[in-house]
Order: sequence, then C-alpha cells, then structure tokens
Amino acid sequence: MANMVGQVLESHKITFQEDELPPKGLGHNKALHITVQCEDYFITRILIDGGYSLNICLLVRLKKLGKGLHEIKDEAINVKAFDSSQRSTIGEISLCRQMGPTWFEVDFQVIDVPASYNLLLGQPWIHSARAVASTLH
Repeated sequence: MANMVGQVLESHKITFQEDELPPKGLGHNKALHITVQCEDYFITRILIDGGYSLNICLLVRLKKLGKGLHEIKDEAINVKAFDSSQRSTIGEISLCRQMGPTWFEVDFQVIDVPASYNLLLGQPWIHSARAVASTLH
C-alpha cells in the first residue's frame, strides 16, 4: 500500500522506525497524513489533526466514493476554517473505513471547499480509536 508508514502490529498499534523520519528529522513541521481504505477505495492524504473537533469529508472526495447528496443527513453546522472564516457544512455522513486491521464507522461533516487533504480526522475519531496521533513520523 502506497504511503503506508510504519508497521501494523497484531495488537492494533502502529509503530514507526527511526529511518521513517523526514529528512529534517526532529525539526520537521510537516502535517500527519495517512492512507486508509474507505469502503472499497483507498484514500490518500488523510490529515490527522488532534486540534480539530470534527471529522471532515470534502464533497469532491465523497462524490469520488460514489456517494450522492441524498446520502448526506441534513445536519449542517457552521465551522471555522483554517483561515478563521466561517463555513456551513452540507450535512453529515457515516463512512466505514479501515486503518490497519480495524474497521471504523466514522461520522464526517461534509463541506464543499478546496483543501490539500481528502479527509480530516479530528478529535472525534482520535478519541473513538483511542489513538495518540504522533506528528513526529
């Protein structure tokens, strides 16, 4: 699987090796992106952001997953974007995605904005997965 960092252990943990550090080593400031399976597709550039209180799915990505607007629950909310502007989401959708050997049913707020990521996994997923996101690797 492309961009798969580390090794998934039978104990449902992801570990990293020192040689997987970016070239700048401990001094890098790159975001934490992963690749996962979502439904029948592999999705790259999934941003893990422990400072964000929502899971976000971009509308363009949702359409590439073969999902229609009729599958989005009408639960729109206002969110603050990275640039501090206020945006309204389209609604909410649940997607089944695999990380390592574990499948998660994840609720995403759907938003129609340009972004450098395909999905954003924030505190709701991090807490439900009982994960600790390490941006070091």
